[in-house]
Amino acid sequence: MRFKYLKLAVLMFFLPLTTYALKLPDLPKGWSDGYVYSNGVRIHFYHAVPAPEKPVMVMVHGVTDNGVCWTDVSLKLQDSYNIYMLDTRGHGLSDPFTPSDDEDTLINDVVDFVKVMNFVKPILVGHSMGAATVMRVGAEYPDLAKTIIMLDPGLPRKTSAERPQRRNTPPKRNEQKKSKPDPLSFRMMGSPESLVKQNNYSFEDLVTKGSRENPKWSKRDVLYWALSKKQYHGPYTNAAWTAMSGSMRTEGALAKIPVKSLILKADTSAEKRKINQESIAGMKRVKLVHVDDARHNLHHDELKRTVKEIKEFLNTI
Repeated sequence: MRFKYLKLAVLMFFLPLTTYALKLPDLPKGWSDGYVYSNGVRIHFYHAVPAPEKPVMVMVHGVTDNGVCWTDVSLKLQDSYNIYMLDTRGHGLSDPFTPSDDEDTLINDVVDFVKVMNFVKPILVGHSMGAATVMRVGAEYPDLAKTIIMLDPGLPRKTSAERPQRRNTPPKRNEQKKSKPDPLSFRMMGSPESLVKQNNYSFEDLVTKGSRENPKWSKRDVLYWALSKKQYHGPYTNAAWTAMSGSMRTEGALAKIPVKSLILKADTSAEKRKINQESIAGMKRVKLVHVDDARHNLHHDELKRTVKEIKEFLNTI
């Protein structure tokens, strides 16, 4: 019944675009969706095949995404875990930001969701902003989670005195040329009019863009990515942007997490890999893995490897 209402909501969202030929995939068999009142707003979530006898896993996505951007990962894990995928405040079908929000709001949304749902020691998984969110939850609420899994979070940086100096090299020739503006460029923050304009991009055009720019992604990933961009609804004010971006201020958080944690980082140079490894030096509970050939959305770029690393890590918990 809940999925019926979800499909109706999606249809209403796309009402001006009823002539497009592309069709969103149905939720996988046995999945559902729902809402909870968490930390003063409605938080929308997706639930994989119910598995009440199995460990609970709560997934938190990145900026401009939504809960179903976790679908391919969850399908690979749902046989072993009872999985909930949140739409972050201001994203998907969850409520927008409010004037009283601050840099702790998104962290408290997750904490209150866990409490409202009566979960005991869930596994917290996050990507990008969601990774920063679960990192802070792990640090600030040490008794809440069983373990923390972070996909491409920002890592502790060296002080300015310790950072290597950049050389003043001229830009490459192709960097000097002005590139043509992308008619489907997408921003996390801007005027309300510019953000709404992004919501009005053609769904078909977004899918074409997503497929072209991300050839390694599955068709389902691209479709849900396009949907998430149509649904993104904030922040519309500087205060809301401060609240959202403030959730990613993770200074000192990683070292305070008392449970075993996994960090999966995008592929990068040997020099940057070394810097990433040095950033967790002395943190014996933290495992860091770089995923070869993966960009920031590593769970879309390298699904098989991402799931393998998550499973192997969870087998040690």
